[in-house]
Amino acid sequence: MLHKHVPIIGCLFVSGCAGSYPQPVMKWQENQQMLLVLSSDWSTNTGILLKFQYRSHHWTMEGAPISVSLGKNGSAWGLGLHPFVHQNPMKVEGDLKSPAGIFALGKSFGYAAQVQYSYPYFSTTADDFCIDNTQSQYYNKIVDRQQIKGNIESLSTEPMRRDLYFKGDSLYKLGIVVHHNDQRLSKAGSCVFVHLRTTPDATTAGCTAMNEQDMNNILSWLKADHHPVMVLLPVSVYNQKQQEWNLPKVITEK
Repeated sequence: MLHKHVPIIGCLFVSGCAGSYPQPVMKWQENQQMLLVLSSDWSTNTGILLKFQYRSHHWTMEGAPISVSLGKNGSAWGLGLHPFVHQNPMKVEGDLKSPAGIFALGKSFGYAAQVQYSYPYFSTTADDFCIDNTQSQYYNKIVDRQQIKGNIESLSTEPMRRDLYFKGDSLYKLGIVVHHNDQRLSKAGSCVFVHLRTTPDATTAGCTAMNEQDMNNILSWLKADHHPVMVLLPVSVYNQKQQEWNLPKVITEK
């Protein structure tokens, strides 16, 4: 069943200044890129994505806001570049929540043999699976089934070529790896991506999804040497962390 919660974010006002927190926890590099995803609250499964670039100690917004879908059950604190947060909700395997926090972006991937953009890309095959079995030594890794030990059906429910396994499914036709739980802690969540969605009201199992045109625009903009990250937070939490984490100033109105 599809679920849709309408965001309470009515207007977004962006300032180029990152704020003047005495000693920000996060230190950004010149030209660093950020995909900022804001949701209304922890239970909301839709959001708005904004693109930013860090120049001369300021975040500058680039392009227009993008509508995105989140986990069916909203979001929860994940494990990424941000300091560990000792509070609920915390992401666990199978909770259908998108991880919240700051995460490095990995390579892009997809069904096509080649792409037109310069951001790193790997073409997936019928043998590529992301392992979501919490007991596996390959947990939270994308592997080639021909190069691992064990029955892939017992290790993973995440074939990367969904079109071949799920009747032409296009969700992973184009996507980006999100470096959540790189420590591969058991039950902390796995196989988190930015990927495509079929309809605006579709939700995910814990990823961030968007329309194909928006994905292409993002991948044409991203540069590996600009060390791109994704930040995903509910608005109220974002307002609490904005100065401490040296994030862009985004003022919301309901």
